[in-house]
Amino acid sequence: MPTLADIYSAINTAKRKGSDFVQNPVTSLQQMLGNANDRARGYNQEMVQAAQGFGAPARGQQATPEQLAAQQSTMDTFAEAYNPAGMVVFHGSPHIFQRFDSSKIGTGEGAQMYGRGLYTAQDLGVAKRFTPRDPAFENNILKKYEQAQNANDYASAQIYEDFLTHKTPDEIASSMKEAGYAGKDALAAQQAFDYATKQYQNQTKGSLYKVDLPDTHIRRMLDFDAPLKNQPKPIRNLAKSLGVDLNDLGGDLVAKIGKGEEGKQILQNAGIPGIKYFDEMSRGDTKNVRNFVVFDPNHLTVLERNSKPIK
Repeated sequence: MPTLADIYSAINTAKRKGSDFVQNPVTSLQQMLGNANDRARGYNQEMVQAAQGFGAPARGQQATPEQLAAQQSTMDTFAEAYNPAGMVVFHGSPHIFQRFDSSKIGTGEGAQMYGRGLYTAQDLGVAKRFTPRDPAFENNILKKYEQAQNANDYASAQIYEDFLTHKTPDEIASSMKEAGYAGKDALAAQQAFDYATKQYQNQTKGSLYKVDLPDTHIRRMLDFDAPLKNQPKPIRNLAKSLGVDLNDLGGDLVAKIGKGEEGKQILQNAGIPGIKYFDEMSRGDTKNVRNFVVFDPNHLTVLERNSKPIK
């Protein structure tokens, strides 16, 4: 029986899919059909494996735990084949591409702190923090920010600070209206906004990607912040085999196997597709957004680059 969390997750997924479909119906339909075909193939494979590995219980006999597990796995795969659900996530990169490439791992922002893989963010603002920007632009705006601070021009300083924290001109314009600047502050804020916006538009900047990450992979990921005993069976089995206490967190298992290529291979060999963790900027907050380390680039489908659909 589904839990309340499962129901909320399904509702949220439906909302995401509905929004994407309205904004980009052709791409959404192609994605849905592609996901359905992939998962249907997975269903067929599961059926063959279940039949070959465990067979069906004889008439009048009770199914073994292995047979029940195989049947349940087959049913789950069949259901997913005709319910193509995924989470929309975001990725910042200095590269321009249509498909993810594992050879580019480690060439962007950040330092692979949670494991070796392709990093995506549930929250758009988090992804923006990792979208590379022109250092000349950053230095120029930082200098303007410091000048405004020294002159006690706090309206201008706020505008420059917003640009430095990776807010877009549209977001900053909205914030200016909400702030309700008046008189000299309004004039100073507008001048700072016009100057920074021109610099922003002329800079050489990286790309921001909107990406589909199937829920079926998210469910099987190692949860960096959760006790191992509450995680999927492959993760518990791996922890036991390495002598890691199941009361420890997923991060303890990552520390045991290492965050490099070898650790990634150990997790992949155990059937674990990636690592999920709470973004540090939102820990302890009610927001609690997730980031995801994805091992296999084929698990990610690029939907948009800089708000433009990818065909």
